[in-house]
Amino acid sequence: MKIFKVLLIILVLLANSAFAAEFSAQVKTSKGIVQGVYDEKYNVVKWFGIPYAQQANGEKRWALPQKAEKYTGVKDCSQYAPANLQFNGKNVIGQEGVLTLDVYRPDTGEKNLPVLVFIHGGNNQTSNGRLWMGEKFAKEANAVYVSVQYRLGLLGFNNLPALANGNALNDSGNYGLIDQAYALEWIKKNIDKFGGDANNITVSGFSAGGRDVMAMLISPLFKDKFDKAISFSGGLTVADFAESQEIIAGKLAPLVVADGICADEKDAAEWLMQGSDEVRSYLMKLPGERLAPVMAGALIRMKSFPHLYGDGKVLPKEGFAAEKFNSVPLLMLASSDEFTSFLARDPYFKNHMDKVLKDKLTTEEFVFANKYGSKFYGFFNGQESAEDIYANYKAPIYVCMFDFGHDPAVVGETYAVKTGATHGIFLPFLTDQPYPYTAGTDVFAKPGPQELSDIFIASLAAFIRTGDPNNALLLEKWEAWTPQNRAETVFDADGKQAKVYQRSNDTSYEGILKELEADNSLNADSKNYIIKNILNGRWFSGGLDAKYHNKN
Repeated sequence: MKIFKVLLIILVLLANSAFAAEFSAQVKTSKGIVQGVYDEKYNVVKWFGIPYAQQANGEKRWALPQKAEKYTGVKDCSQYAPANLQFNGKNVIGQEGVLTLDVYRPDTGEKNLPVLVFIHGGNNQTSNGRLWMGEKFAKEANAVYVSVQYRLGLLGFNNLPALANGNALNDSGNYGLIDQAYALEWIKKNIDKFGGDANNITVSGFSAGGRDVMAMLISPLFKDKFDKAISFSGGLTVADFAESQEIIAGKLAPLVVADGICADEKDAAEWLMQGSDEVRSYLMKLPGERLAPVMAGALIRMKSFPHLYGDGKVLPKEGFAAEKFNSVPLLMLASSDEFTSFLARDPYFKNHMDKVLKDKLTTEEFVFANKYGSKFYGFFNGQESAEDIYANYKAPIYVCMFDFGHDPAVVGETYAVKTGATHGIFLPFLTDQPYPYTAGTDVFAKPGPQELSDIFIASLAAFIRTGDPNNALLLEKWEAWTPQNRAETVFDADGKQAKVYQRSNDTSYEGILKELEADNSLNADSKNYIIKNILNGRWFSGGLDAKYHNKN
């Protein structure tokens, strides 16, 4: 029996040593030792839920991030941290003020690996750090991958006067963005312990996270905090500070009336605009479960949920008209059907999506709305952003377009029309986890998409190492964007092979407007309704709204 026990112990030790052959899952950070886990499938080591600051709840709600507390012993980082408090469309989920990050790295002895930091999307209102899980990327790019969780919704972005305390950063109301700055400071200080190069950090983000990354480029708070930047479907958005206060007060007013403080919403909004201790106390005591749904359903409309305030300290009041940038090599991605996922959730379509491809008029309306919404949105996320910042930007800018998903011959008619090259279509090419819009299709496992995945990861790996996405798998040189060449690399594939090439994109906002105006493929009433009620008030629709006198 003793011999059997000894043999069993030896076998266990051998098995564990196989998992931990190269890089220790136990890492000493500035706050204490964290214990991660090994992933045999990908041959990576990963740590979940590492606090980069204290939980921002209770008295720390609407306060600047506080330094993470030191911990004794070994902190178990084998389980995901909860998501931040949010409304998912049906229920309030998560916890308030979860300021954590996850780290993934290859299980090798290599050090000084490039670091990619990811800021998740969700309109700065929803989602979590697991939107893009980093096992596949860390392994195939041979990099350290870090995903960050930050405060969301009104708990992350709120500039009401009563929350001001005389500290310029705090008074900006941009708490969620400040969380991200704090996370980058923690990463710069600690990432070498995980084998990362603290002098080669690329910050990236998708959707709202991409817009946050673009905001970092004009924020003095982020100077010298990263070395390169990637914006996946981001674009340029900064909210007017004073207007945002009024909108937030109006949105919160029904709660004040319901609590019997004011008789009507007009008085309640005026009361909330006071910078009084009474208002502050009320806001601090409001249950997070009541705050989370207040701004729900914004669907890329800034005036439905104003955030990223141009306060003059964290973000310039003039927004991206600023002359000073944190200029680092920048890569921007757009998708050719960016708008489909927002259309499917728009009140006009969401309750009868089953009629698309069955009812002629519904199909025509959906196709028309997607065609122009996606043209505007894709332009906004790539070419227009490059146009707007180029004159004052002192580093190379690279632009790409993801075109995969809207060819019926490749993905089928239903997917091509209803989903297409949708918002976030690049994600299935970076991770093996399911993406909501890839359900019901095995097309991503075919040789063409798999080759596209290899090329895309190789391009990002090259960029985070050198600031230049060119690599041996690209068949054509990826040129930096200039106003003269308007260079754009296109990522696409059929079932058998990848199709990656460069083109000059001569799209202009005025050109899209003229095309829409001349398009009579839809009856006049439907066309007018879509312009005024579906395409209106979005990130991208300023020129459209002005031309058609749309309500915002």
